[in-house]
Amino acid sequence: MSDGITPLTPGQVAAQEAQAEKEAYLKRALIGLDMFMNVLTDGDPDETISSRAARAAEKGKPWGTLMSKFLDVFQHDHGAKAQAGDVARAQATITTEDTSGGFTQ
Repeated sequence: MSDGITPLTPGQVAAQEAQAEKEAYLKRALIGLDMFMNVLTDGDPDETISSRAARAAEKGKPWGTLMSKFLDVFQHDHGAKAQAGDVARAQATITTEDTSGGFTQ
């Protein structure tokens, strides 16, 4: 375990991924805003600030540890849960593209 991040169990990851796949419109809009803000601060456009902070904390970066501890005040294991949600959204996008007929593999 790194500072500020507690890894999720496989069952917890599956639960977070399932939750991310059925989020309501407002939550999806807020996640989109979160991703936009992440890009404005030189982050990856396909991840949330929370996931980025969790990864930074895992690497021992002080800003990531501080942000992760702050976010844990609002939701226990927030960073790890955000990472699971980002993975679920990425997998859903891959499925959508794979079944769109727009390209072949």
